[in-house]
Amino acid sequence: MREHGLSKGREVPAPVEFDGEDQDRARQDDDQSASDLDQTQSDSDQSTAELDQVASDTDQRQAERDQHASDRDQAAADADADAAAADAHTASRLERQASRQERDSTAAVRARTTAERWTTAQRRDEGARARDLTATARDRIADRRDKAADARDTAADARERRAAGAGGLDEAAVALKALRDAGATMRRQAAWERATAAGDRAAAADDRREAAADRSNAGLDDLTGVFRRGTGELALSHELNRSRRLGLPMVIAMIDVDALKAVNDEHGHAAGDALLRDVVTAITSTTRSYDVTMRWGGDEFVCALSDVTLDVAARRTSGIRHALDQLQNGASLTTGLAELQRDDSLESVIARADADLYEAKGKRFSR
Repeated sequence: MREHGLSKGREVPAPVEFDGEDQDRARQDDDQSASDLDQTQSDSDQSTAELDQVASDTDQRQAERDQHASDRDQAAADADADAAAADAHTASRLERQASRQERDSTAAVRARTTAERWTTAQRRDEGARARDLTATARDRIADRRDKAADARDTAADARERRAAGAGGLDEAAVALKALRDAGATMRRQAAWERATAAGDRAAAADDRREAAADRSNAGLDDLTGVFRRGTGELALSHELNRSRRLGLPMVIAMIDVDALKAVNDEHGHAAGDALLRDVVTAITSTTRSYDVTMRWGGDEFVCALSDVTLDVAARRTSGIRHALDQLQNGASLTTGLAELQRDDSLESVIARADADLYEAKGKRFSR
């Protein structure tokens, strides 16, 4: 007769107990599994990096198109500055509008690409930080486990020495001693590998921080230090959304540097570069630190003036012109202003500021 599947009177086997060496092997298997997971995540990072390279190549192609449009725009601006007749001014304006449309078509792509690359990089960095924290916690557990194993081996060695003194040490004890020594060697090797990996993680974390700083700086114009187009449009969009969310007014100012080609032709491109830097100095010294400024084209800049009316913005741009004249006597700017309306997109409010700029230039050159 059976009870619960067991023969009556048969002893139930005792649970199998693993010795220290078996436990060490099991834990080493756990470490290997964690290492395999790290490799899988590293492969995922590599795939993300390859996608980021594709996006970077796309951004470079768009930048080249944008530069071509800026060159056309600059040539048209120079013709505009030299135009004496109304028809010549109209022709140059049409050319500038054509080049502006070309720039606008690439700007949206570049802005999206920049946003995608930054989002991907941030996601990758966050994943790497999470893995680093997990690895550090796992290393601490392994260190505590190794210390416990070392203490266990020390106690076993003490017992064997006492047994040897009493003449009781047998071949099995010698074999166990050899296994413990081998386990201790493996633990020391594993500890060294963990320390090396921790050093590599720290170096990788430093590289990620440096790369993040490079990404931030990559959004800045090399010559003037303000936002480039693309990253600048992202910042402007953020300000536009913030103004709407808080119910605050905002004015977009389009600023055009007058006669930049004449400066380049008469005094060299270094003088033209110095003029552009002085323009930015005049802008940043007159506006507030949180007012967004970006280089829109070769000789144009866009500023987002938050929480101001058109009258206040007009005074601000007048102050910019005065500050530039103090830096370079005779240098001048033409500005156009547009106040953010309820249904405006970033493109529409900039387009109105641009139209106001051309109207101001038309009045100047028709005199």
